[in-house]
Amino acid sequence: MRNTATLCLLLTVLMAASAAQSAPAPAATQSGAQTRSAQPDDELAQMRDDLNKLDSLNANMSTEIEFLRDQNLQILLRTNVQMWTVLIRDLRQRVQREEQRRAMPPRPTDHGSATKPDR
Repeated sequence: MRNTATLCLLLTVLMAASAAQSAPAPAATQSGAQTRSAQPDDELAQMRDDLNKLDSLNANMSTEIEFLRDQNLQILLRTNVQMWTVLIRDLRQRVQREEQRRAMPPRPTDHGSATKPDR
């Protein structure tokens, strides 16, 4: 049982460490305006890359579960795989919605077209 808990903890730590290692380092640019305009797209690209890595790690963990002899550990790790699958799917949907939102042209604001009532 002790080995089971250790293996589960190790797998979770490895997945978290992989995600942390792929976090973007701050890039130095010439102006603050360039940083602000380029940063959101870079963040989305980095998040897509991180999600691909997490998905790969999750698939690897899923295939390795079958080689374990301890059924309780298999159940625990399958649940962990399912949790990561749901999380990755939801984060991919968020990235996709954000990309769609950014691709839409900004709505025109209607300043001054409303008339004030006469008193």
